[in-house]
Amino acid sequence: MIKKNMLVLLMILTVFVSGCSIENISKADNVLEDDIEANEGDTSRKEDVEEDVNGIDIKEDEDLTEKAKEENVTEEDVLIPQEEVEEESQENVPLKNEEKEEAYVVIHTFNVALPLEITSDIRYDQYPISYNYFLVLGKHINIREEPTTRSKILRKASMYEKINLVEAVKGQKIDKYNSDLWYKVFWKEGEEIAYGYIFNTLGETREFQFTKMWESLNLLKNEVEKNTTAYIANYKNRNGRAPLYKGKANDIYGERRYQSAPAYIQPNTQTEFRYIADGVLVTVLEEVSDFYKIKTLNFEGEYWVPKRYVSFRSSIEELKKAVVVDRKNQNEGVFEFVDEKWKLISYSFATTGENARYKMETPLGYYMAIETKPKFLYLDDVTKEIDGYAPYAIRFTGGAYIHGVPVNFRIVDGKRVDPGMKEYLFTIGTTPRSHKCVRNYTSHAKFLYDWIEIGKSAVIVIE
Repeated sequence: MIKKNMLVLLMILTVFVSGCSIENISKADNVLEDDIEANEGDTSRKEDVEEDVNGIDIKEDEDLTEKAKEENVTEEDVLIPQEEVEEESQENVPLKNEEKEEAYVVIHTFNVALPLEITSDIRYDQYPISYNYFLVLGKHINIREEPTTRSKILRKASMYEKINLVEAVKGQKIDKYNSDLWYKVFWKEGEEIAYGYIFNTLGETREFQFTKMWESLNLLKNEVEKNTTAYIANYKNRNGRAPLYKGKANDIYGERRYQSAPAYIQPNTQTEFRYIADGVLVTVLEEVSDFYKIKTLNFEGEYWVPKRYVSFRSSIEELKKAVVVDRKNQNEGVFEFVDEKWKLISYSFATTGENARYKMETPLGYYMAIETKPKFLYLDDVTKEIDGYAPYAIRFTGGAYIHGVPVNFRIVDGKRVDPGMKEYLFTIGTTPRSHKCVRNYTSHAKFLYDWIEIGKSAVIVIE
């Protein structure tokens, strides 16, 4: 009887291992079903529990957000939206102060535009965002009147502030950095627009890679509509743990065993294999006995995957919608195929996964929009107890989601209390900070949650 009870307990514990963080089968061992439902009104299913998507840095994100609001450097305070940027550029604002004798050599002009093949049909525009911008990566950064340290300081820029970007110019050389590259930027000051210069090492230029997004959309659309498409399904190892790769939990490509399927070079489990992650879109080439022969846009080659890991449930026959996440620039474009043409319906800042302890990078590649959840619960990294939730979630690989701003529960009299959804974090769109997931403003996550169509939609992650 004791052995039977221990077996039941082990089975209960096993189902709680999630994929929004590093592989560790014992991560959630102290989270039981009755604990999940311990609080009155908490009807979450155990499959809606993931490992912590916040980590210890969520408090830092919240503190930075409050500071940005106090200093009036949020997107709404500073950034000028793309339509106004285009209007401003049409007015031919001079590249230098006409009263100055010195002109500066323009090295590059930042003027990203939508490819002609994409039309704009924006349906979400809650935040001012432009196609080109400069991300400040330092505290109290000087923005000067001219690209020289001798010129007047117009203002101080804050850490993670996003500023509109005009051009790169050759200015004063700073010997310490062996560089003479400066950026001309502009920002809102009340009802006016102010211009200045910032030295290149004090941040990063960012842009929306619409051309690369369009290329990835067309590549996937052509692949799924000319072939039989399925996807890898092994969320929380439900279809069986993949075998160890030569005694290890990662293959030679760095792909991990957890929530993956083995992809063999022959339809034989004794041959060489690699891991292929849950949610990866695959083209099914043929079937032999217990295997499907597949290929994927995620990497080259043809492989044999045991049938139990390949799902045709709601598989994509016609690609109509896609979210393209740019891991390099920390932003995303949202597209819908209408009247034989891709339309950009929203573009927004986003935050992807960090390669750090308790965290993982958001993986590159082509993924199924597998399911939606109004929210999922996550665990604290240290205590392994339920810590909070992420709203309006779209799962695309393992325990990785596109979702809104995470919310930590407050503990009152020993019970978890929901403080209410949060809309905004100043750190969204800055540097990788999450646990493999893709953070959005909550209103944008809700927009995607309502818009996505399972069976017609994909999530693409580019660099």
